Amino acid sequence: MILRLLVPPVDRLGPDTPFDWVLADRAGAVLREGRGPLGEVPRGDAVEVILPASRVLFARLKLPKVNTATIRELLPYAVEDRLLADPSQIHAVPGTTNARGETLVAVVDRGWFGSALALLARAGLSPARAVCESALAAPGPHSWTAVLGAERCFLVEDDGHAVAFDRPAGREPPLALRIAVDEAEGRGTRPTQLEVLAESAPPDAAPWSETLGLTVRVREAKGRLALPVSPRAIDLLSGEFARRSRTLSGIRVPRLAVGLALALVLLQVGLTALDTFRLDRERRALEAERESLFRSAFPEATTIVDPALQMTRNLGALQRSRGEASPDDFLAQVTRAVQEDATPARKVTWAGGKLTVDRTPKAAAK
Repeated sequence: MILRLLVPPVDRLGPDTPFDWVLADRAGAVLREGRGPLGEVPRGDAVEVILPASRVLFARLKLPKVNTATIRELLPYAVEDRLLADPSQIHAVPGTTNARGETLVAVVDRGWFGSALALLARAGLSPARAVCESALAAPGPHSWTAVLGAERCFLVEDDGHAVAFDRPAGREPPLALRIAVDEAEGRGTRPTQLEVLAESAPPDAAPWSETLGLTVRVREAKGRLALPVSPRAIDLLSGEFARRSRTLSGIRVPRLAVGLALALVLLQVGLTALDTFRLDRERRALEAERESLFRSAFPEATTIVDPALQMTRNLGALQRSRGEASPDDFLAQVTRAVQEDATPARKVTWAGGKLTVDRTPKAAAK
């Protein structure tokens, strides 16, 4: 199920602020709809945020051909002259580029948008995307759509550009529509027809058609919040407001790859355990062989703690008992020192079974 929430255009949003909402299935069929604070809104598998047209500004800009990160930094300054606002308070997202090289850009106040997302987060709602409500009334080629609501009105052009305007009081179309048609004619993109969606008190199509020079069709607007979102809609959940988990959730790892990775890990663990067992068995075999050799050489030994150390000591004792010099005897070390270096010794030190020889410098010996 998909839960769509229309954010009210008020400046300050709070827990008691009423939201229009629609709960629909994946096919777009409306299951439930209503209006109320976020605490009373039902939950869905996916949450989509719909922003009011009066809170989103659209602009056509010719942007330089640079990377996405640079464009994201430049956009607030590119629309600064149209908003007369501090660029640091602007959140701008680029959309599609037309044949004339103009990119459609959607702009929203960063502080207001951030407070709306924070309010949703406190209510336990994590939106998958956030689009302007104009994306629910996307017209076809060479056709425009004008939505006349009880509280808000807006015009949607065929490239997705939208502008909010006040509801007309008389029979004539609003000034914003006449200006938009004149600008489109100057660009060579004048539409051929206008579809008017009226929530109440539909206007007379004849004066509108005569004034605008277009074919005007008027019909009742029902269930607009459940209409499909245009595939060209600009998702404002990008840049600093992008969901961090969206990138990871888009990664699809095949089950075969996961199974192969697990098999490799298990194989590595098994081989490591087998190698450890083999080395431990060889170590025990060598220790047993060493102890066997020690017992065969010294059968009178009753306790064996360190066969290598005990064998070295017993061998030294045997050598001394037979009048042979042990490698650690004084005379044996003196003999070895003389054989290694014939330089006269100035001082000889014997301590702890170790011989230290201080040689006379060769220059002094001459």
